[in-house]
Amino acid sequence: MKSFCFFNTVDEWGGGERWHLDMALHLRSKGHRVMIITQPGAVIGQRAQREGIAVFHIVLRNLSFFNPFVLLKLVNVFKSNKVDTVVLNLSRDLKCGGISARMAGVKKIIFRRGSDRRVRNYFINRFFYQKVITGILTNSQATKTAILSNGRSLVYPDKITVIPNGIDIQSFLNKNFEVLKPKEKASIVLGALGRLEPQKNFEFLIPVAIELKKRGIPFEFLIGGKGSQESMLKSIVDENNLTDFFNFLGFLDNPKDLLMSSDIFLLPSLWEGFGYVIVEASLSELPVIAFNISSNGEVISEATGYLTPPHDVAAFCNKIAYLYNHPKELKAMGKAGRAFVVDQFESTKIFKKIEQYLTGDD
Repeated sequence: MKSFCFFNTVDEWGGGERWHLDMALHLRSKGHRVMIITQPGAVIGQRAQREGIAVFHIVLRNLSFFNPFVLLKLVNVFKSNKVDTVVLNLSRDLKCGGISARMAGVKKIIFRRGSDRRVRNYFINRFFYQKVITGILTNSQATKTAILSNGRSLVYPDKITVIPNGIDIQSFLNKNFEVLKPKEKASIVLGALGRLEPQKNFEFLIPVAIELKKRGIPFEFLIGGKGSQESMLKSIVDENNLTDFFNFLGFLDNPKDLLMSSDIFLLPSLWEGFGYVIVEASLSELPVIAFNISSNGEVISEATGYLTPPHDVAAFCNKIAYLYNHPKELKAMGKAGRAFVVDQFESTKIFKKIEQYLTGDD
């Protein structure tokens, strides 16, 4: 039995937080001791506590690694819990948690990076990537490529391991859901789900709606999620007389409600580390239309969806129009999506790989 600490100070809930909690629960089910370090009030901490996982709260800022009291507090947590492996999430987690873990003698210090953003080749980043952490775990080849975009002077490639995210397929398929009723009966329902933040690029769907309207394609959007852009998006929808075409559903406890109420899933994100939502949409037998960026090509195949040039409204609408006019191909693509996910991302084998990586077992 080993002791694991998942260090994630993100306040909101997202793919990275889901991964940390899923892995904590999996490792506990295998008899290991697990704990989570996060900020007070963070969603991951609340959910972990409901699952009976030990949670330690700490307030971190970007420069907290200069604060010896913060570092010593974390050293004490690592030592008192006899942590063998710590998995770090944000840059501030890496800095504070990495230094503290080194001071505490933690054997494995893993930086789990889930975003394909480039890493600046600064001295401080080279120090942490080369001298502090023992390994980097990414969820896609695109993320590994982004880390290495500045060459080997930042970190050697063999220090990076790629293991995609896994999903408990049977649990998702068995999960109950409620079909959402659109405002009006539409010929095609377009679903989109995620945080209403700039990265997710939901604003792109407004010119898409304008173009579909011009083409005479009857449609309706189901938008799930909350965020800082919610008011702005609703205002632009109103200004363009599109209110009847958009349903803003807010945060959904059960995203399957939206997915099972849609015909096509749209992902206009500007970048993705690993699209959990793409996998769930495919499991719901929805074709996926997304930008040809980041790791999207690793979770969407030619048989399961379409990848279009970023920001190209016409190309995006062409794919929607094609599926609208070819319902048999829409259904076939959805079924192929489910089969692809079952084959590639089933959690049992994925979690086993991650467990072996974190424990050092062969």
